[in-house]
Amino acid sequence: MLIKIFQKIKYALICSFLAVNIVLIVTASLPDRSAVGDNILDVLAPYQTFFALDQMWSMFAPNPASVNAYLDAEVTFKDGSKEHWTFPRPSKMPSLEKLLGGERFRKYSQENLVPMEKPEVWFDMSRFVANEIQQIENSGRHREVADLQFYRHYNFVAPPKEKFIPHGQMSTQYETEAVFHYKPSDKEKVTYEANINH
Repeated sequence: MLIKIFQKIKYALICSFLAVNIVLIVTASLPDRSAVGDNILDVLAPYQTFFALDQMWSMFAPNPASVNAYLDAEVTFKDGSKEHWTFPRPSKMPSLEKLLGGERFRKYSQENLVPMEKPEVWFDMSRFVANEIQQIENSGRHREVADLQFYRHYNFVAPPKEKFIPHGQMSTQYETEAVFHYKPSDKEKVTYEANINH
């Protein structure tokens, strides 16, 4: 009796899993969605985001994204010393770590941390980085973060007909631009000043 109940539950769960994913794939893949499609995606958004199943149309033809970019920052401490911080890069991660979370870091940095856009995202990310660095310093050299200067290193991937790049070959030439400057306030630890460099 228990075996039959278990099999029915297992069958229902498998069918539900397949149904949810098929609906999600079909609905999200349509370039022009109806109000019903938007409502479906609103309901499934937490599931879609948690498992990194969301994908922007910029990935696809006829004009796929062609920018290869990564971020780093120069950390200046109040004693004048400096350190280098790099945003996690999938190409530098061990295989398992890349598989589990690498694509999320790539999506976040290339789709959200864009120059001259989304200052609130830059602000939150800057505060997170400053707090992480400060925690490390509190158990080490006890330096205080004075400011962070973020840089974006980028190049453009040429179409295969113009230049074929074998899979796994890393880019070596990048343009560099200063994209965001962040400075914790001296008056209050929870107050921050941030600005986008023009």
